[in-house]
Amino acid sequence: MKKITTLLFLIFSCVFAKAQLTLSTASFPYVGATYISHHDSLGAALTPGPAGANQTWNFSGLNNHYNDTTSVVSVSSTPNGASFPTANYAGKNAGSYVYFINTASECQMIGLSGSLMGSSVLNIHYNTPNIPAKNGITYNSNYNFVNSFIINASGADVGQTAVDSVRIHSDMYVSKTVDGWGTVTSPIGPFPCLRILERDSSIRVIDVKLPFVGWSLAFLNITNVNVNYSYVDDAGINPIVQLNMDSTSSTVNNAAYRQSWPAGIAETIKPSLFSVYPNPSESGNLHLLIGGLPAAKYVVQIFNMDGREINAAVFAVNTSSVTNANFSNLQLCSGNYIATISTIENKILQSLKFEVVK
Repeated sequence: MKKITTLLFLIFSCVFAKAQLTLSTASFPYVGATYISHHDSLGAALTPGPAGANQTWNFSGLNNHYNDTTSVVSVSSTPNGASFPTANYAGKNAGSYVYFINTASECQMIGLSGSLMGSSVLNIHYNTPNIPAKNGITYNSNYNFVNSFIINASGADVGQTAVDSVRIHSDMYVSKTVDGWGTVTSPIGPFPCLRILERDSSIRVIDVKLPFVGWSLAFLNITNVNVNYSYVDDAGINPIVQLNMDSTSSTVNNAAYRQSWPAGIAETIKPSLFSVYPNPSESGNLHLLIGGLPAAKYVVQIFNMDGREINAAVFAVNTSSVTNANFSNLQLCSGNYIATISTIENKILQSLKFEVVK
């Protein structure tokens, strides 16, 4: 009887530990990760469900009306990366870029770059960062921050040719609270998760300079309140399911669910084998085994955890055998690294982490 009781205790302890998660730096972005979300424009009503411990939330009926893809790339590979010298990584989405800094305690989004408001490319530097993820977050955790920025641009830069200049001052006050834990089910399947309730209050003041008139201060003043529910785990900053509510917090305006685990998802092809040998490695001699890809040439890159490329080489892959991509004399220090495999057109197909121990 004592053995049975001990076994039941261990089983229930494992289930409890699996469900009541603690988020860590494993969810932070890294070069090679790809986040694909399917969006539902909501033909049917949804509710976020209850808060609290050991809950179940079922969103298996969500539809895939359109997709959204963000790839995490090195800062140096982006057109305006030099404008964000402190960034570790960049997220690429439809020709625009967001820039991140990962610290030991949190992931910070520090700016944007792209044709965001018109025909010209704008580099927007946040005065205070957006914080999409923090280390050590668990049930009943909460944190607050202010995300602010100022844009100074010509009217033409933002698609307003009748205006000489535009100045936009934006402040967003964000509160995040982990109000529940349990299991969420998406069309992909069930996942243990935490639920994060996010409340955003934003104030955006737009000043314009008109020809022959001068500056018209507070020409437009926009205030918004948004509420989001994110059902998350440690697989990445992309939620398993996310619900965006209307301003009254009573109706879901948009729902999204991730395609799968974010690390190395390929939109078209994916190797059946991509592994490092030995792992952990004790020297600078590294073998990456590749298999299950169409015969072609592929780019293999090695990055450190700051997103800096250590080495890269092109390898010809034969579909009928395993390709041994060998890197020698890398002079790697002890620590974690990332290997990626991409097409010649620079489309990342898969990524993995490996360790060097000396």
